[in-house]
Amino acid sequence: MIQRFFSHKALPITLIILSLSIIGFLVYTQSASRILSPTPDNELAKEATPEEIPGTVRMIFVGDIMLDRGVASSVRRNFNNDFHVLFEHLDMLREGDIVFGNLEGPISDQGRNVGSRFSFRMDPATLPALQRAGFTIFSLANNHMGDWSMDAFTDTMRRLRDTGILFTGAGMTTAEAEQATIIEKNGIRIGFIGVTDVGPNWLAATESRPGILLASHPRIEEIITRAAAETDILVVTPHWGDEYVPFNNRQQTLARMFIDAGADMVIGHHPHVIQDIEYYNEKLIAYSLGNFIFDQYFSEETMRGMILDITVDAHGIVNMTTLTSVQERTYKPITVRPLIASDIVRRRITVPSLCPPASGTGENKWLFPVDRNRSLGNYIPPTLTHMPNRVETRGTATCLTTEAADALEKMFLDMNNAGLKPVMTSGYRSFDIQRMVYTDWLSKQGDILPEFPSVAEPGHSEHQLGTTVDIKSLQTPDFSYAAFVRSPEYAWLQNNAHRYGFVQSYTEGNEFAQGYIAEPWHWRYIGRERATAFRDSSLTLNHWLAQFLVTDPM
Repeated sequence: MIQRFFSHKALPITLIILSLSIIGFLVYTQSASRILSPTPDNELAKEATPEEIPGTVRMIFVGDIMLDRGVASSVRRNFNNDFHVLFEHLDMLREGDIVFGNLEGPISDQGRNVGSRFSFRMDPATLPALQRAGFTIFSLANNHMGDWSMDAFTDTMRRLRDTGILFTGAGMTTAEAEQATIIEKNGIRIGFIGVTDVGPNWLAATESRPGILLASHPRIEEIITRAAAETDILVVTPHWGDEYVPFNNRQQTLARMFIDAGADMVIGHHPHVIQDIEYYNEKLIAYSLGNFIFDQYFSEETMRGMILDITVDAHGIVNMTTLTSVQERTYKPITVRPLIASDIVRRRITVPSLCPPASGTGENKWLFPVDRNRSLGNYIPPTLTHMPNRVETRGTATCLTTEAADALEKMFLDMNNAGLKPVMTSGYRSFDIQRMVYTDWLSKQGDILPEFPSVAEPGHSEHQLGTTVDIKSLQTPDFSYAAFVRSPEYAWLQNNAHRYGFVQSYTEGNEFAQGYIAEPWHWRYIGRERATAFRDSSLTLNHWLAQFLVTDPM
């Protein structure tokens, strides 16, 4: 779909008359606001092919970019820690004069985690890859920019400046955060204002403190109007809306307010899915570009994002092409194709419940000394998080409690950096899953049961605590006992696992005391200080943990 828009800024009267004539000729008889009719499924988009037009600027917009967590793990496992590989099918980005994206979190090696269990901090090694890919400006006004404290946030701004990549929606003071970032190309002044409507409010910039620009700023309209007077084209890029659903009334109200205040286009992000495009007073509103690179593998909708390829002159949009990028399972975008109708969400996307919610009061029994005599019953621990998007896994029972998951991720990262290849083969198991595992084990034993079983009865397994993980090696030909104890991964764990809070529960030579055969791959998280103290003791883990039944009641 080709559209030509004319701005009211400093136009001679003849051009105004010409503009009105053209608009009349194109029969713009619709209301002031209209939804863009998407291309039917399986039909090529009708937008014009971008071409070099004198006196114009080509801008390319993508949505959320998050290169931490599952993306970082995938890059380590699949691409030898080379983030450049993520962009090898995206040559079109380097063809843009301006390339914009929303940077979903800080890029830093500083700070401390002050966010939720969904906290992001990207490796500084991602910056050269982003620069080489063609990015020229990022929005920093989003709900994850404060995840790793003010130190990581300010370090991100410094690193971007040093790299030569611009940013909007943030600054060392409120004056900087409010100031439009202006890029002048081919004689055209294009401004960007980033705002967030989803916080974090504590990170709002002040006169004396760094921070971001909130959509709720009492002078937001004034800020936009002032920026419009300083630019030929003004882009307001909000982080807003509800996740996994179509755009809402709040987004529409804000978008129209931004345009009434002077914005020429409003291009949003945050919902993780592609939302509608709308025209209001002949100005573009793209409610959400969706995910460009993100580790939300649970649906097709969250594994794709809209790319807007827009050519402007000093008066408005000349050409616009709407495209869709599609990530493969490694989170690398491998396909860029025309946008089709089914790419735009029309209903809520169901986010699967990958881990069960806590049972009862959700009490924490992470130090409970589970054995053949003490039962957990049908216990489900609180704060379980799914692991396949964080570390290399095998199998499906891969949930751990948040604290254990964070510690395991850090340990796996350091093992990978040491050239080792650990794999998680099991995590949390429910009572029912453990019953299935135990029943299967019983069926293979025949008439005589071993004195020391290798599988616990349901209710008596440490795996029900959500703090226990089976770790094996991808470098061994099989996952047998003999192969694993000879692996470099096992040797490393023996010497280093306690530094991350993990201890081996079932050790060789202690079968009578622990009630089970030795399992070198079975490691349990009990916290760094406790792990070190246990390592220095001469007790089995269950005997050592028994003290907490009195001193640290559950």
